[in-house]
Amino acid sequence: MRTTLFRIVVSAFAAAVLCAASCTAPEIQTTIVFAENSDDCHYYRIPAMCLDEQGNIIAVTDRRYENIGDLGYRNTSIDISTKRSTDGGKNWGEQHFIARGDTSRVLGYGFGDASLTLTRSGKILCMMACGEGPKGFRRGLKHTSVSTSEDGGITWSEPRIIPFPENIHSAFVTSGKGVVDADGDILLVACVLAQDYPDPMPWPWPVEPHLFYSKDEGQSWTMQAEPIVPRGDESKLELLPDGRLLFSARNGVYGPRILNTGVKGEDGIWHWGEGHPSEGLLANSCNGDILLWRKGMVIHSYIKDKDRRTGLTLAVSCDNGNSWTDFLTIQSGPAAYSTMVCFRNGDIGILYEDGSRSEDGGYDIVFSRIPRRLLSSAIDSVRPRS
Repeated sequence: MRTTLFRIVVSAFAAAVLCAASCTAPEIQTTIVFAENSDDCHYYRIPAMCLDEQGNIIAVTDRRYENIGDLGYRNTSIDISTKRSTDGGKNWGEQHFIARGDTSRVLGYGFGDASLTLTRSGKILCMMACGEGPKGFRRGLKHTSVSTSEDGGITWSEPRIIPFPENIHSAFVTSGKGVVDADGDILLVACVLAQDYPDPMPWPWPVEPHLFYSKDEGQSWTMQAEPIVPRGDESKLELLPDGRLLFSARNGVYGPRILNTGVKGEDGIWHWGEGHPSEGLLANSCNGDILLWRKGMVIHSYIKDKDRRTGLTLAVSCDNGNSWTDFLTIQSGPAAYSTMVCFRNGDIGILYEDGSRSEDGGYDIVFSRIPRRLLSSAIDSVRPRS
């Protein structure tokens, strides 16, 4: 009798353990990629990320050294550096430079706000703002630059300058990542200041987002003449399942992010609809990202707190960006810019600025890998039941 009872108890305990193991949501894997005050650099900012053809992760950041200020508003240069992960984000290799400024010859000359794109042929392009102080965005930043890797982000070409059209006052390409459409065109957004403005600069800044694209894998670039929306700061793009292009812009002040959709015409040009405030994305004035996930769902990362850069949040849209619902908090404390990728198994990787460890307003650049099963569970918990 005792033996039988013992076996029943053990069997019940084992079943409970197995149930707990199978029912518990997998944990989010998080690693610090660029730690504040590491590798002879105090401040890191502006994450960019993409996957190569093998699924390895390439992460890129600004090295801002002793000054956290943006390009053009400083007397020292900003450099661009990178790390790779070949095991899905668990471990990261050594830091290497993509582009280095030169303060010794030109005051404040440097690179910043990188954006990565994997092209159809397998090359990786790193687009960067490029200029010299005191000529920041407000004062006439007139060109960008591109560096290319043909070995999955291990080595990079020397940056090549790409001038913007002469009839604009200044422009820069939004950081994070670009997209490649069905024809192989590389698509990014350039934030344009059409004219000079006397100080004090109007706020929100009178910035126009324009489509900036290449039809020859980054050899030549064109800026679409008409803006995507009349006003909109740093912006991201994503291709929808029906072939349309979804656009999401940071607002100049706290409020709904600005959305629009474009359709590619037979002339090879993207034609845009009417921009409109998003439904459900009340966001801090901060850069975020959009990512097409499984089953046509679109995920958006953004900063939720209206007063401070805190509360990095994921929202989901099941209707091609028409409406959004928050479903997961990535960082409840200080955080800022973010960018995302989707792995072949449906997991999502997010690279973001995490200020939770800093004592002076700086950031670690942190990578989190969110399992597909956890994403599905979190989204299901907020989706309305029919």
